[in-house]
Amino acid sequence: MRVFQELDFLTDNSLNNSNIGLLSGMIRQDHVSHAYLFTGSNASRLYRLALSFAAGINCREGGCGKCSICKNTVNGVHPNVLVVEPEGNILLVEDVTGLQRFMGMSAYGPGRKICIIKEAELMNAQAGNRLLKTLEDPPDPGSVFILLSEDISVMLPTIVSRCLVYRWDLRFEQDPEERKEFQVLEKYINDGIREMMSGGGISTALLDLSLRIMEILKKLEAGIKSGLDREVEEIKASGYVKEDIDRYLKVLKSRHKRQLSKFNKLGICRVFDIISAWLEDIISVKMGAGRKELNFEKNFNFINNDLKGLDTASILKVMENIERNRMNLGYSPNTELALDNIFLRVMGLKTTR
Repeated sequence: MRVFQELDFLTDNSLNNSNIGLLSGMIRQDHVSHAYLFTGSNASRLYRLALSFAAGINCREGGCGKCSICKNTVNGVHPNVLVVEPEGNILLVEDVTGLQRFMGMSAYGPGRKICIIKEAELMNAQAGNRLLKTLEDPPDPGSVFILLSEDISVMLPTIVSRCLVYRWDLRFEQDPEERKEFQVLEKYINDGIREMMSGGGISTALLDLSLRIMEILKKLEAGIKSGLDREVEEIKASGYVKEDIDRYLKVLKSRHKRQLSKFNKLGICRVFDIISAWLEDIISVKMGAGRKELNFEKNFNFINNDLKGLDTASILKVMENIERNRMNLGYSPNTELALDNIFLRVMGLKTTR
């Protein structure tokens, strides 16, 4: 399916490749099921996946990516495709009633009627039960439902059991404001490492670099927490029954926990990436690389003049240590201590030369 190949955020691994192979095979053999559930760590990218799959289902060539069916579907404007999404943080029974009416109507031209339900975990009990009946007895035998959820653990198990479940490994999509903050973080780390490698002994850069990094990450984390607080207040003031409010709060807290975990891992991994990039650049210059071949071009003169004499084997050991810390992110009780240890090893490259 060409439409899947055009998705630039899919990690090239066995999970995603297997999913694409299975879904493509169903389309080729005309064995498309009536209900699918796509789950992964990014709601907007799950939606793009669903649109691409929908295009493949109705395209005469199985998802060529060039015809009007593919283009209109991927852009979310094909008349045979209905997209249902929550009003704020709630997916109501009225939404399910509307999709039932849509799916019961005749398709516009050739192809199947397809309904994509975004953030399916936000259905209240009434909506969930209505959808369950719809999945058990579709209004049109050729209709296809594609449910999307970042967390299927909070969905009705009976709905999940009616769907073919596909878990996707999705690259993290960064908010523009977060990207700016990470650029500031990158500059701060870059300058700190440069200062470390310029002097001998325990420099002032090492004494506060790890602490300042953690402060920047916590500042970014606070933005995520404030967003949750706003959503919680909106839910509490919504006027819905207590049962629904409790359910929505549970979903919000679950989503918030995932976002924080994902953000914290992304943040510290970015720190590790910057340190590793420095070390890669040192090895590259030692092997004769030019300025344009480095991760950080502006460091070429400094590395070439002051750091070419560093021992390559020692640099590789530090890089191995960084990767061990990366693998243990979920278990490390003190990230700041781990950073201090890494920076000490980086400084040690200069002092033990």
